Amino acid sequence: MILQIHQALNKWQKAEFDYGSVDCCQFAGFIVRELTGIDYLRDFAYESEQAADQIIAGFGDLEQTAASVLGAPTRDFESLADGSPVIVKAPVGQLMGIKLGSVAVCLVKKGLARIPRNHIHSGWNLCHK
Repeated sequence: MILQIHQALNKWQKAEFDYGSVDCCQFAGFIVRELTGIDYLRDFAYESEQAADQIIAGFGDLEQTAASVLGAPTRDFESLADGSPVIVKAPVGQLMGIKLGSVAVCLVKKGLARIPRNHIHSGWNLCHK
C-alpha cells in the first residue's frame, strides 16, 4: 500500500493553491480516488474560498462535511490505514489530508506539509490495511 500511496503522491499535479481544484480537500480526494477508485468529491463543486466555506458552514465544520459523504469518522488513529483521509486541527482551522505513517500529509497554501500525529483529530478507514 505504501508504494501505491507514493505513486499517487507523485501523480498529484503540483500547482498554485486554488480552491475547488488545488486545495486540501481536492488533494485528499485525489489520493483516495487513486487508491480506491471512488470519487467521493463528485457532489462537491466550488470555485472559491467563500463557496467552500459556505458548503462547510452548511454542515457545521469540515469534519461534518466529510462525514456527510464518508460516514462516521474514527478517533482511533492507530486503526487507520495509510492513505486514509484525516481531519487535522491546525492553528488556521481544520484541514483535510491523508495518514502516512505517524503523520498527516496535507496540502496547504505553500505546498505539501507533514502534520504531527497530535494534530490529527479524526479519520476514515477507506484504504484498508
